[in-house]
Amino acid sequence: MKRIVQGVATAAAAAAVLVLGQAPADAVNTYTIQPNSPKPAVCNNSGTVPAGTWIQNKICGYFIGTAMAGSSFDVSSTASDDYHWGRDHGDVNLCGWIPPAALSSSPTGTASDSCSTATQDAMSHRRSFGYNFNGAPHVVDGGTAITVDPANPSCGAYYNYYSASDFSSGSLRDYAGVPSSTVAYRFTTNGGTAMVVDDSTLGWVFMNLGCVTDWRSVAFNNDND
Repeated sequence: MKRIVQGVATAAAAAAVLVLGQAPADAVNTYTIQPNSPKPAVCNNSGTVPAGTWIQNKICGYFIGTAMAGSSFDVSSTASDDYHWGRDHGDVNLCGWIPPAALSSSPTGTASDSCSTATQDAMSHRRSFGYNFNGAPHVVDGGTAITVDPANPSCGAYYNYYSASDFSSGSLRDYAGVPSSTVAYRFTTNGGTAMVVDDSTLGWVFMNLGCVTDWRSVAFNNDND
């Protein structure tokens, strides 16, 4: 009888070790963002993003940041078109959608799932992250031309701005380069210190609002979607 009890105890201990060794139920796989990731063809885009890949507020949605090459990305879920929803851990700490084919072929580890469906729903509406858009909701538009201040040598373009997934504040980070003399304005970030523009060379980037000299014929639209 003593041997049987000892055997049961040993089996129970082994089971406990097995359970402890298993990943938590809410754990998700972590991958590495690749350089020169393709822009989403499913959204009628072509070319690559040399710095990494876009972070978007929804599938084929607005640009809200760049998941920089080499940063880690926790995949919470994957849509049928291979868009991934999850959290990027570069110089930003954002939940968002990234286009297909931007991740390493194999996971590098696991992490707790930190991007909820509530966050996903909230950020799908554009007023959650910006205002003074250059077009109405759901209008596919590359932006409206505005002029960059040629007399301000400190004006640069940056790949990221937002500091968290509530989009309440941020700071310009991940320097992208010197912007063109004319860029295409898309929207102003919450907090009113930066704007998102499409640069003919750098692509989608953030700039300081003080770096432009005019807004030309931008007709601001603040309708939500």
